[in-house]
Amino acid sequence: MKHFYSLFILLSSIQFVKGQVVCSGVSPASIAGNYSFSWGTPANTWGSPDFNIPGTYVQDTLMLVDDGSIGNSTISGVPLANYGCGTLINNLSGKIAVVYRYDGGTASTICYMSEKALIAQNAGAIAVLIVNRPSAGADIGTGGLTVAPNVTIPVVLVNFNDGEILRAEMQNGPVTMFLGNKTGLFANDLALRTEAALIPKKGFFPALLAQNETEFNFDLGARIYNPGNLPQGNVSLRATVTNPAGNLVYDNSVSAMYIDINDSIDVAPGENFTLADFSLSTYPVGTYTLTYTASMMDLNMTNIVDEYASDNSISYIFTISDSIYSAAKVDTANGLPNAKIFYRPSTNNQTYSICSVISDPNASRLAVEGLYFAAVKGTAVPGDSLLTGEEISVYLYKWEDVFVDLNDPSFGFGTLTEVAQAYYYYPSELGYETVYAAFNEPIVLTDNDRYLACVQTVNTNVYFGHDNTNYTWNTDYYLQPICPNENDGTYYTNGFGLDIPNALGIKVMEAVSSTDELDNLKVLAYPNPAINSVTISLKATGKIALTVSDISGKIILNSNEILLNEKAEIDISTLESGVYLLKIITNDGQTSQINVVKN
Repeated sequence: MKHFYSLFILLSSIQFVKGQVVCSGVSPASIAGNYSFSWGTPANTWGSPDFNIPGTYVQDTLMLVDDGSIGNSTISGVPLANYGCGTLINNLSGKIAVVYRYDGGTASTICYMSEKALIAQNAGAIAVLIVNRPSAGADIGTGGLTVAPNVTIPVVLVNFNDGEILRAEMQNGPVTMFLGNKTGLFANDLALRTEAALIPKKGFFPALLAQNETEFNFDLGARIYNPGNLPQGNVSLRATVTNPAGNLVYDNSVSAMYIDINDSIDVAPGENFTLADFSLSTYPVGTYTLTYTASMMDLNMTNIVDEYASDNSISYIFTISDSIYSAAKVDTANGLPNAKIFYRPSTNNQTYSICSVISDPNASRLAVEGLYFAAVKGTAVPGDSLLTGEEISVYLYKWEDVFVDLNDPSFGFGTLTEVAQAYYYYPSELGYETVYAAFNEPIVLTDNDRYLACVQTVNTNVYFGHDNTNYTWNTDYYLQPICPNENDGTYYTNGFGLDIPNALGIKVMEAVSSTDELDNLKVLAYPNPAINSVTISLKATGKIALTVSDISGKIILNSNEILLNEKAEIDISTLESGVYLLKIITNDGQTSQINVVKN
C-alpha cells in the first residue's frame, strides 16, 4: 500500500469536493467510486495537510478504532468502541482510522471530532475518516478549536449511510480508500463529477404527466475533466438509460474530443459537442437508470486504460410513479423518497419548512392528496428527544408570483396563497422513517401554475430528511426552483444546497371530473387519534366502499359500510399503532379521504 501527503500547509476553507479533491473507494469494486465529504483545513485551525495542493493525498487500508467500550449505541446501533473517545486498544499504524461522530445521546461517545482524530493519530493512524450522524451538519468545521492544530494527518467527514456501507464491506476483508488531490498523479486519467452533469428533472415523476415523449423528456450532457498529466486527443462520452426491466432504451455517444492537461470540456446543448435528449413514446411505471461514461482512445483508435477509473462513470435513477412527485430519488427499501440525511438551519428561532415545487402543463390531471416526509429529533434541546406527539404542519400553496425563471427580477416568494393545510401528529417513535400526512381532501391542480408543497415545524430540535441527488447543473441550465426552504419566515431558493434536495414527496391521484365533488362529502373522523374504533361522518347516504392503507400505500383493509344518519363506525382495533389513510367511495361515485391516527 502507498501513502503520502505533502508537508506544506497553506490556508484554505472547508472544501466540499472541489477541483480534483476526492474521497474515493479504491477496492474492492463494491465500494469503488467517489463519496461526498468535507475535510479539515488549516484555515479552520486544523494542522492537517492542504488537499488543495496537487499530489497531496493518502491511500491505504481502513481500520475501525476500538477504545474498549462495551455494547452498542441505542441510537445508531454502532458499537460504542467505534466512537473512539477513550484510549484505543488497537494499533492503527499505517491505517486510515474510521471513527464515528457523537451519536447524539450517549455520554461515552461525546468528544470533539478533533479529539477523536488526535487519539487515532497517537495510535499510529495516517489519516482519519469520521462517520457523521444523520442529524448533524455536513461541515467538519473547526472540529474542536484548541485540539485541531495538533492533528497533523488528513481528516475527512462522510455521511452516516456511506460510512455504514464502508463498515459493512470491512467485515468482508480489506477496504482501501484514496483521500486527497489526484491532479497529475496519473498519466491517463479522466473524471466525471455529479455537480457537472444534466440529470432527470425529478426523482419521482407521475405517470399521469408522462404519457408520451412530448410530456416527459430531458436534455443530457456532462463536463469531462482531465486531471491526468497527459493531454487526451480522442475522448468519448457515452450516455445510456435502462428501463425498469433492465433493458437499454437509450444509447448515445459523442467522441473525438480533445482535452488538455488540467482542463475540461462540456458536452451539453449549445456546446460544440452534444447528445440527443432523452424521450420515450411510452413510460412503463418503475425505476430507470441514467449512466454517463467517459473513455479515451489513442490516434490508432485503441482504448487507453484509465489509471484511476473510479470516477469515469456516474449514474442517476428516476422513477415513473403511479402516485408520487419528488426531487429525491427512490429508497429501494420502501419505494418512497430517499430520506437519509437530516438537516435544519443553524440559526432558527420560530419556523422551519422544507418545500418542493410542482408545476406542469398538464397539472390539471392531478389532485394532491398529501405529503411524505421524514424527521428526527436532535440533541440541542435537553429533555426533548422523543417524536411521539410531535406536531408537524403540512401546506400546499399556490405560488402566484409571476416570473419566467430564477434570473427574472420579479422572482420571489411574495404571493403564496394557501390552498390546503393539515397537521400530522407522530403516533410513535418513527424517527428516520418516511411518514405520510394527508390533507382533508384532494386538491386539483391547474395547468402551468406553480405550487409549493411544504412541511413545517416550530420545534428548533426537529430535523427534516434530505437526499443527495446533485441538481447543480440542472438548476444552472433550466433556471427553475426545485426545493426551497423557509427559516423564520424567509425563503431560500436553493434550500441547504443544490446537492441536498429535501426528501419531501407529494402524493397525487388522478383528478376527479369536478372540484365540487371534492367539497360535497365534508368527511370527518372522530375521535382522532383513536384506539379501537373511529366514526366516519360525511354528507352521503346508503353504502360506502372503504379502503384503509398505511403510510407506504399498502392496503390494509377493504370493506363496505352502511351509513346511518350519515355516519359509520369503523373497527380499527386490529390495526397496529400508526397513521392510516381512509379512502371513501360513495354509491354515486364521489370520493374523499381522511387520515386517522391509531394509538
